[in-house]
Amino acid sequence: MIKAVLLLLALALPSAVHAAEASAAKVWLERMQHALNQANFQLSLVQMQREQIRTLRYAHGVVDEQQVAFLEHLNGPHKSAIRIGDTVVFVEHDVQPYSVRSDRIPGLYPGAFAGDLSLLEPHYRFVEGGRNRVAGRTAQLIRIVSADQYRYQYRIWLDVETAIPLRVDLVNSDNDLLEQLLVVEAHVMEQPLPLLAELQQRRWPDVVQAPGQQHPLRWRFGWLPQGFEVVHHDQHMLIGLNEPVEYLSVSDGLSEFSVYIGLVGRVPVPSHITTNNGLALASATHGEVEVVVVGKMPVEALANVADNVYPAK
Repeated sequence: MIKAVLLLLALALPSAVHAAEASAAKVWLERMQHALNQANFQLSLVQMQREQIRTLRYAHGVVDEQQVAFLEHLNGPHKSAIRIGDTVVFVEHDVQPYSVRSDRIPGLYPGAFAGDLSLLEPHYRFVEGGRNRVAGRTAQLIRIVSADQYRYQYRIWLDVETAIPLRVDLVNSDNDLLEQLLVVEAHVMEQPLPLLAELQQRRWPDVVQAPGQQHPLRWRFGWLPQGFEVVHHDQHMLIGLNEPVEYLSVSDGLSEFSVYIGLVGRVPVPSHITTNNGLALASATHGEVEVVVVGKMPVEALANVADNVYPAK
């Protein structure tokens, strides 16, 4: 009897430990979410992919109870983005500034980092790791691990004091580094930078309205990784085609991919492409219709999506 009880306790102990680790990891991520939405800070960063390196400066603050952020590319032609509430303004060299409706500046941290983490829990595991130094600050490692083989995982080092992400790695199932965002200098302030208040007060172009959806979605998926759903659809132009194609954005809240559906073009599209930074493309032909799927996900998942697109009934 005693041996049986000890055996049950031994079997239950690892599960309890894993549950405690997951809970601790989620607390860290909730702190990160709060910091990205409420803290006043400025970061100097390096964004590294195998093909290129970008140097960036990012500032965030809360001005008159409204989030304001500024992202500036430090090398090459002038390029920056300003977020004021749910509007993002893009300012580039030799291009008229334009505004779009968005609650985040794309190309930096994934939007889910500042969003509802509970939406990710069915499809990802949160795992607490060890500590290291990043940008001269002590950082806690948290891993966001996919529950299946259809998406990549993130390794995030959070500043122990503020929970601001100081390093973010995107890695595949073999732990190969696909992309890295690395903070080299961090400043956290009690008050937002004066620059952010100036940007908030400046007059920016009105929001560019997205193309209206003139008809219901005409396509359905025979297969999607669990948790993915269509979050937007409209019409786009695809290279090689001289007419609009259907565009669908599909996401699980963290990972996302784009689907283009149209008549077969005169320019052949490869069936599979995988780049060194994790961006992959898969295509399939169904009669006179061609489906192209693009995203930072395993190419096998994108190929399964492309092979299983059908007209909606």
